[in-house]
Amino acid sequence: MAGTFFIMIACFTWALDTLIRYPLLGAGYSTLQIVLIEHLTLVLFISPMLWRYRHVYRHMSISGFSCLFFIGGIGSAMGTLAFTEAFQYLNPTVVILLQKLQPIVAILLAYWLLKERIEGHFLQWAAVILFGSFVMMWPDLRQLGDTQWHYSSDTASLLKGYGYTLIAVIAWGAATVCGKYLSHQHMPANAIMSGRFVAGLLVLLPMALAQSDSLSMMTSVDLSLVVVMALLSGFIGMWFYYQGLKTVPAQLATLAELSFPVFAAVINWVFLDMGLTGYQIIGGMMLILGNIGLRMKELRQNDLTPVTQ
Repeated sequence: MAGTFFIMIACFTWALDTLIRYPLLGAGYSTLQIVLIEHLTLVLFISPMLWRYRHVYRHMSISGFSCLFFIGGIGSAMGTLAFTEAFQYLNPTVVILLQKLQPIVAILLAYWLLKERIEGHFLQWAAVILFGSFVMMWPDLRQLGDTQWHYSSDTASLLKGYGYTLIAVIAWGAATVCGKYLSHQHMPANAIMSGRFVAGLLVLLPMALAQSDSLSMMTSVDLSLVVVMALLSGFIGMWFYYQGLKTVPAQLATLAELSFPVFAAVINWVFLDMGLTGYQIIGGMMLILGNIGLRMKELRQNDLTPVTQ
């Protein structure tokens, strides 16, 4: 059970970072600048780990390097930027609704690439978890029919909005599978995490140079907030995430990641005085209990599986 709980703790730290990230965006800083400074902070912070695991990186296969680069460069950097950019073109409810496709992407890729079997009990519990996720969104989904789905009706804007969203969905779903693949290769969790931050920075730096006009001077207070956010959701969150990923299949990990909106709703309730709705409470309980029930079922089935000599 520890693996599932570790991933949920990671989701809790990711939800906490919204208390800092969205005010910074509201202050006029670009997403690229915030994510870039996060990765700079993290690479400086984990530099001792890069030296410690240098022998691991030296002996990595091409497929291992490709997975590590995908996790950091595509999943961490490009996925975050694409998801944020999608909000410029689509109603946030539409973006978040499409993001629910991420577990499906991860489950199918884990089945195809990692040969993780999709059992009947898994589909039953996954349905409960996904349904709980939709229950949490139900008030927003119900209002969607009366609101504007797209901020612009021209074809180019529509393609950009849906394209950015799907890029993020595929990037994040595939990054989960790539992380599990490296775990299968017995790569230490801290080595994966450190390599992720470096790969992300290598992708972000040329983008920042090409879009230098999107960068602006930060106040010392705002810069300090970015550093705190990087260490909280980046270092601490990712440490828990990869520790959890060591012990649970990719298909369980991606469902555990759906606990993020549960923690986000609770944090909004505690810190922003935004009341919890009945739908959020019921859907959140379905999400959390569904993940616990699924993991218990997996563990029980593993205990009953005969060991072949």
